Order: sequence, then C-alpha cells, then structure tokens
Amino acid sequence: MTKLETKRKQHQPPLDGRSPIKAAAVAVLIEAPGHGYDVARRVNRRMGVSWRVQEKHIYAILGQLQEAGLVSSQKEPCDEHPYVRKVYHPTEKALQARAEWFAASPAMGIVRADIDARLAFSTEADAPELLRALDEYRADLLEAIEANAATLTPAVSWLGRVMSLSRSAVDRRLKAEIEWVGEARRELEGALLTNGPGDGAAGI
Repeated sequence: MTKLETKRKQHQPPLDGRSPIKAAAVAVLIEAPGHGYDVARRVNRRMGVSWRVQEKHIYAILGQLQEAGLVSSQKEPCDEHPYVRKVYHPTEKALQARAEWFAASPAMGIVRADIDARLAFSTEADAPELLRALDEYRADLLEAIEANAATLTPAVSWLGRVMSLSRSAVDRRLKAEIEWVGEARRELEGALLTNGPGDGAAGI
C-alpha cells in the first residue's frame, strides 16, 4: 500500500455512501440493539425492495462493523434453541460515524445491472437471448414495483414521511427502467430487421 493510499484510508470515514447497507445497519442498531435477523428485518422494512438485505449475509456485514469498532456483541438468552443468541449494540464510535455520514456529501450511485453487462459484450447472434432476458427483466421490475407499492406507509409521522419519500424514489427509478427496457427491445428488434441475424458485431 502506498503512502497516499494509507493516508486516504486513515482519513476515510467509517461510514460513507459507498456502503449504505453498513450505514443502515449501524443506524437501526443505534435506534435499538438487535440480533442479526432482527437487524436485517428492520433494514429491509426501512429501505424496501431497492436494498433488500439477505438475512444470511447480514452477519458478514455486522462482523465488518465490529472489526471497525462501530458495534459490539454479547450473547444473551432467548426462548428458542439454542436458547442463546448474539445481540449487537452500537458503540460510542457508531454515534460519531452516523453523524459524519449525514454530514458528508451523498455518494453518486449508478445501477450496474447484469443486463447492462450482457448488452455491452453481446453480438448480434446473442439477440434472441438478449430479447428473452429483457422480457424476464421487465417481469422482475413489474414484480418489484408491486412489492414496493405494498409497503407504502402513510405520511403521518416523520418516519412515515421519509419512508414514503424513499418508496416514491424507488417507484420512479423502477418505472424509468421499464421504459428503458422497452426502448432497448425496440432498438434490438430494429437492428435485426435492418441487418439480419448473425451478421456479427463491429469492434469498438
């Protein structure tokens, strides 16, 4: 590691926009301690379908936060086998990290969907599979829109208001993506009609 990289790492905030799931986990633990599945459930409830956290992966995230000194854990008794579970608590460092996260400029995020990579490295011979993939992607987007709408919260409190704004942002992005899928499909079909299938791809 170079001196510049070391310096950057030393000045890098514990939480930043490049890892919003970590920031979300710290935020919900500051609200109330919890075990891994509880943390995943609360993060998913707040962030909705746009940032679905798989419960089986939350422990790796919590482990990284513990290594960073943002959370601590202790075993506590519970009513289910094995009658003890690890409960995570925020540290004083977590409170400062959360404050710095909110004070920092938001990170610009660009969606990197699998379909984008398939398009970028495709040839005309791949067109039938690309069209099929676009149809499946559109179906998934429609399903996500329905799931997002099902979690709408009445804006009668601060929490309800910010969750409603978050769901609205997700809804607009998903609908814009569906519009793009339609444009991509029409463009590919037009290219096939013009060039014919299997003509190959020109190098860029």
